[in-house]
Parts: sequence; C-alpha cells; structure tokens
Amino acid sequence: MAPPAEAAGHPAADADVETALLRALRMTPPLLILRGGECLLRHNALDLLTACRQSGVGRVEVWTAGPLLARPQFARTIARAGATDVGAVLFGDTAEGHDYVAGAAGHFQRVLAGVQRARAAGLGVRLLVPVLRPTYRGLVGVVRKAIPAGVQGLHLWTPPGPDRDAHPLLAPLPMAAPYVQAAVQLARTAGLDVRTEGLPACQLGPHAGLAVATLPAISAGPAQSGALPHAFGPPCAACSWQGRCAGLPQAHIDAHGWVGVAARNDPAQLTNLPQRVGG
Repeated sequence: MAPPAEAAGHPAADADVETALLRALRMTPPLLILRGGECLLRHNALDLLTACRQSGVGRVEVWTAGPLLARPQFARTIARAGATDVGAVLFGDTAEGHDYVAGAAGHFQRVLAGVQRARAAGLGVRLLVPVLRPTYRGLVGVVRKAIPAGVQGLHLWTPPGPDRDAHPLLAPLPMAAPYVQAAVQLARTAGLDVRTEGLPACQLGPHAGLAVATLPAISAGPAQSGALPHAFGPPCAACSWQGRCAGLPQAHIDAHGWVGVAARNDPAQLTNLPQRVGG
C-alpha cells in the first residue's frame, strides 16, 4: 500500500525533489514533511536534511517504512543532519496483521524497534496508519501501543483506490468509520497530535474538523498520488462542510458510489477545529 514514489537515486527524480524542496525552503515553513517511497535512501538524503536545518525550518518530518530506523545509529545520523521528526508506517496492532500487509515476516517488530531508536535519538515520532480491510478493527490497539512508546502523533490515511467488496486491502468507509472514530477519540484524549487524509468529514463523527487537514509535503505521497482533487457529489450539496471537507477520491466513487456518505448540518463545528491540524 505504499504510495507512488520516485526511484531513490534516479537523477531526474532527485532533481524534481530538490527543485520542490528549494521552492518550499524559500517560504521558511514552520513544518516541512518529506514523504514518498523511502526518501531516506536517496544518495543525497543527508544533504537535503542539512539544507532544511540551515534554512531555519522549525520542524522537518521524514516519512519512512520504519525498519530503516532500527539500523544502528541511523536515527541519530538523520537527527544530526537535520530531521526533527519521523513518521513510521504501522499497518496494524499485531505482528500477524502488519506482517501480512507488509508481506514480510518480522517487519512489525523492526518497525517497533525503529520507533524506540528514533525516540532515543531525540526525534519526535508519528505513526502513519493506513485504514485497511485486514487491520482497521485494530486501530484502537495501534493507539494503545503508541501511547506508552512515546509516540506523539497519529496520521490516519485512507488510500484512494476503490473499496469494492472484492478488494483484499481497501476497507469500505462505512465499515471502517466507527473504528477510525474510536481511534481518533483515544488518541486525542491522550494528547496525541492527530491528522487524517482521505477521510471525508461525514465519516469522522465529532472529529469532522480533522477532515480539512492539508499537509505541506515534498516528493510523492498520499496527497500527491494522482487521485486528487477529491470530488463532492449529490449527498454533499447540502453539507455544511462543503468546500472544507477532504471529499472522496474519484476511484472510490467510480467503484463504490456514494454509499455511507451523507450531508452534515452542524456548521457550528466549523469554528471548533483542532488547533494542531496539519502541523
């Protein structure tokens, strides 16, 4: 379920990333997120992190599959270069579920070890949790593991592909929504910084404000996967969140229609958005 990404070390891809990075650095953003494939495997990854640090960016968050962080001294090396935070992908709350999606035995334990080493290196850690058919029932369990591990944030991402019944990985939104809401509630109660992506406001219940999150990002990632812009359909016409909600990916609409999507009529919540959405 990794999003599309440029091949590490490919000259054209590296040039594109460097151009985008330099453009972003000219704005000196308070938070910069580098994501897409394994950007830490690029031949110039440490140079890019150093450029971020020298430009005065307050926080530099790098997304990774996680096992890289378990390598000896790796987390400390990227911290010295300029990373302040990392995002590690966790597919589920058990080794069985996570390793099934990852397609590699022992992957779950390596991610957890990487999280520990990142925290020991002084890096902030965010868990990137795709909402998937095999593992969405364990979303609350992911949060329960994250809290004692010192994880500071949670990013729930619904992949943009069609969630048709036969798909082995993509969960139908109406089925997954109660589990997403429960995980968000526990995470926010524990003080974790929560972001969402690809989840429309009507699937988030009292946490609808999270559906408006937009993230500054460099390289390819979920928000640059080609499925955007998200669309709004007939159920959205009378919704108080129209124009602020993330909507639905077109692939989802094509395969599954508007099942589970409904208008919201609570405009008062528009003035009660989480303060840390999007960083």
